[in-house]
Amino acid sequence: MRVKNYIFHSFAQVFFPIFLVLFFIASVVIFIRIAGVTFVVKISFLELLALYFYTLPIMVFFVVPISFFIACSLCLSRLCYDYELPVLFALGLNPNKIIKIFLGIALLASFSLMILSLVLTPLSDMSYKKFLEDRKNSININLKPGEFGQRIGDWLVYIQDKNKETGDYENIVLLSFDKNGGLILANTANIYNNNSIIEAILGNGTVYRTKLDTIEKITFDSLILRSSLDTKNSNVLNVFEYWKSAFYENPRQKKSARNFSLYVLLSLSPLISLYFYLVIGIKNPRYHKNYTIAQTMIVMGIFYGFVYVISNYIPLLGTAIFPIVWFVVGYLLYKQFIKRYY
Repeated sequence: MRVKNYIFHSFAQVFFPIFLVLFFIASVVIFIRIAGVTFVVKISFLELLALYFYTLPIMVFFVVPISFFIACSLCLSRLCYDYELPVLFALGLNPNKIIKIFLGIALLASFSLMILSLVLTPLSDMSYKKFLEDRKNSININLKPGEFGQRIGDWLVYIQDKNKETGDYENIVLLSFDKNGGLILANTANIYNNNSIIEAILGNGTVYRTKLDTIEKITFDSLILRSSLDTKNSNVLNVFEYWKSAFYENPRQKKSARNFSLYVLLSLSPLISLYFYLVIGIKNPRYHKNYTIAQTMIVMGIFYGFVYVISNYIPLLGTAIFPIVWFVVGYLLYKQFIKRYY
């Protein structure tokens, strides 16, 4: 029991710092993604936090397997190079005992990842999309004078000034590379949202557009542009329906099957990689140099490479076969390099 608690403690000392660092990096990426949503659309700070919390399940899901694999390997490596595991082996500790110790943690991690990926992630994904659709139906346009790169539908927009009293934009330029687009210059513009249709009422301006090999110029006193926000209503009602589409022919099958395969394989990774932790982490400090980090990165790279190929090309068949193959390969390496010596 003392050995078990000591290994748990060593594992926790490595796992949580790695998890927190990766979680922080993932959070920064998520906030950058959310910033893209807020570029034109106004949302409050509480709504921004809501979007962030909707992404938490998928973010934690991708961080945990990486942290778990690195922590298990580095934990054993550190115990070896501190001469603690060699002493325990000399006193009669069997590597199978370490396997049993990590088995409980791996089962808990895989079960938690399954819940995160197959239950919470679809729910948060549906909530995220519904939130954005609801906001698109009631957004206020938030164009800022003097800024480039602002967009309304297919149109790039630049405005010189805004009348604070009336709310109208002054000296506006719209550019679209669509075949029906062109360049529009207007003195005034009133832009608002009408049930997910952005309407821009332009006053006193000029339209330049290409027609065959010529440039057509049109002047106007008033022009109304309409652009759809392209909201998509989801027909998915629950988690079962969300994943059911992966198993029969439909427009969402390829994406659903890929996500299902990816989520299942990554959820099982702590369990099916059980023997790899010992193969990478257990070393004789007198004869082996410490290449644990490099070996961990290589093995993880191979694993994630297989997961990418399987989830994109043979998702359902690969999901059934690959965990068995990976587990057996790990056991054979363990038997060859660890069990026979310890």
